[in-house]
Amino acid sequence: MTAPSIKPSRNIILISIIALFIVTFGLSLLHSVPYKIKDKVASGLLADLVITFPVLYYLMIVRPLRLPVKRMLIVISICMVVAYLILPQHQRSYILQLRKLTAAAEILFIIYAVTKFRRLNKVYKTHQATLPDPIYNLRSAMAHVLGNSLAIKLIASELAVLRYGLLWWKKEKTGVKAVHTFSTHRETGYIAIWCILMVAILVEMVAFHLLLLKWSHTAAIILTALTLYSMILFIADLSAILKRKIQLTETHMLLRTGLRWRIYTGISNIESVRKITNDYHSEDDYFKGGIIKTGGNLLISFKEPVQIDRLYGAGKKSRIVLMNIDDYPAFADALNIHLTGKENSI
Repeated sequence: MTAPSIKPSRNIILISIIALFIVTFGLSLLHSVPYKIKDKVASGLLADLVITFPVLYYLMIVRPLRLPVKRMLIVISICMVVAYLILPQHQRSYILQLRKLTAAAEILFIIYAVTKFRRLNKVYKTHQATLPDPIYNLRSAMAHVLGNSLAIKLIASELAVLRYGLLWWKKEKTGVKAVHTFSTHRETGYIAIWCILMVAILVEMVAFHLLLLKWSHTAAIILTALTLYSMILFIADLSAILKRKIQLTETHMLLRTGLRWRIYTGISNIESVRKITNDYHSEDDYFKGGIIKTGGNLLISFKEPVQIDRLYGAGKKSRIVLMNIDDYPAFADALNIHLTGKENSI
């Protein structure tokens, strides 16, 4: 599929704002209008959710980005679930009737997806045998089998987040055994920072939930669900940072910070490695890949620009990368062994 020339981020942000506006404004109006016209307002909100928003999604996302129309089935299903949760009891019968109209098409889509699973598994194992990064290998395999579209990338990214957020105890499996591995989180004290932020999120979630309960029970549940999902993202970030370490093989290097980004390149492409002890500033363009965006203690320069793949958003290329590493001397010695066979040459 040919990539569209437009930038999708603006349309995605705009359609998200529209969705939030429809739900929040509709709920506010539904709970504030007189009882006599509440039924009409509920019918209007139902129409906005199952007709207006899907049409806008098609015009703003599917058609401009040249996505398959079958993806509208997922959007319509989500809209119906939201409508079922927030609308009054007597409106839900209409939603169940609409669901019957889309059920057949969804069953056909599921059957189609199942037929693709074998091929997806085969392509994934092929990638996994050569590149030790299961999360990005899954995304590459899904793009190869199902199409290199924005929706496929987002689905693969969400699967990665759920894997690390909900199955945080599972060990990281790689297809290629690394000669050396290096962690990235200890020197920054990221675990302590993470714990403080998590406590703050929990306190604010409980307080805001109790506040919203006085206004709307449904709105409180929706906001709490969104906050819980944000916590899953937060847990996934820490879990991935702890498990997805820097890896060196005899010929290649895999740099990464959790799920946020990764670089896979040959060791021979390294031009220089420096340890940074203070804040780094440079007029040259460089990639800020530290756990804390503005910081880092490892500066790597490459002979040729390397591809930086990011879980969300488009990748980019750069010749200089600033990131974190916990044991710089051991990292430099390992590179020296593979590059020259002599110590302290970097």
